[in-house]
Amino acid sequence: MRRFVVLDVETTGLSPIKGDRIIEIALVEINAGLITGKEYHVFVNPGVFISNAAYKIHGITNSFLLGKPCFGDISTSLISFIADAPLVAHNAAFDARFLFCEFQRLAIPFNYIFIDTLRIFQKLFPGRRNNLIALCKRYAISYFRQHSALHDARVLAMLFLKLLRLKHMASAKVA
Repeated sequence: MRRFVVLDVETTGLSPIKGDRIIEIALVEINAGLITGKEYHVFVNPGVFISNAAYKIHGITNSFLLGKPCFGDISTSLISFIADAPLVAHNAAFDARFLFCEFQRLAIPFNYIFIDTLRIFQKLFPGRRNNLIALCKRYAISYFRQHSALHDARVLAMLFLKLLRLKHMASAKVA
């Protein structure tokens, strides 16, 4: 099995096109079908204010982010951690748009493969709730800190392993 990097971000709002930025990013490594324990987690000073709606979701304050590194300061270590691994995210288009815009501001190409677990679970369980809370209940995974990038990335890594095992079982030949 190959290496994957599970990703989650928290942001100042919903639209990077309108100037919203990443304020927290977490990466969790999966290698050879195992969560390795290798993680990357950082809070980022976005240089813009967090919308009230976003604050109500994640609870991260503008004052907390004062003195934190800006995205440009962490971009090299972020790219180094990802290397050439596909990125796994729940509702990947959201995370991908934000990362693309952040790297575009730095004139750094960001061309990574994304695996969207939300879309996969929607195909597996059409018509059912497929947010992280519902999936954790379905698979008996403890979920207690919603909208913490690190906790969400860890939980998603566990869920992604379940998907990999399902795929492996589905493709296994019966003797």
